[in-house]
Amino acid sequence: MPRASGERKMNQLKAGAALVFAALMTGGCSCFKSAGAFDASKAAASETRMWKAYYGGDGEALARELQQLVADQFRLSRDQAMQVAGPMAKSAVKFLNTREDYEAAVLPDLRAGYERLKALRGLPSDPEKAAAAELDWWVARRTPGQDSPEEVGRRITKLYAVIYGAEKPGFDKAGLLRAKAAHVRDRGGSGCDWGEVEKLLRESYDALSRAL
Repeated sequence: MPRASGERKMNQLKAGAALVFAALMTGGCSCFKSAGAFDASKAAASETRMWKAYYGGDGEALARELQQLVADQFRLSRDQAMQVAGPMAKSAVKFLNTREDYEAAVLPDLRAGYERLKALRGLPSDPEKAAAAELDWWVARRTPGQDSPEEVGRRITKLYAVIYGAEKPGFDKAGLLRAKAAHVRDRGGSGCDWGEVEKLLRESYDALSRAL
């Protein structure tokens, strides 16, 4: 009898452990936040302010808005988000002032940012590939013949697939809309319709959030 009772207790412990493990893996524990759906309106507002700061040469504001965007999109604390946003903001400022040899000037900080994101959130699986995909769509916007919303959108779509580990329905729509927002800004310069930019970004992030 004691042996049978001991076996029952062991089986109960195993069953309990299995339930806890399943809960962790499916997000049943609040300490493991999902990097899935997020508030598209908040993300769009942050990115719009971030773009304004970038073109205004305000690196401090750029980093602050990028921190908020990363925190919202990937469910990170503000301190964690700054670990990601800090080097990424540096890469953006360097890109603003660079016209050649982008890989040497920009990729190290971009890669560092994605490496921190992987350490904190578990994605992307390949930070170097994600950094290269990020830089790719930045460069395309500056390159005649590659700067159409359709072409830039394809590159953003590729970035999302790298970050999230697979191509998903909705990534292409999200990529194209974000590229259209960038095109509105590039076409209008400092006098662009920022309301239209934010609207397109909101639609883009809504498509991305739904895809996740």
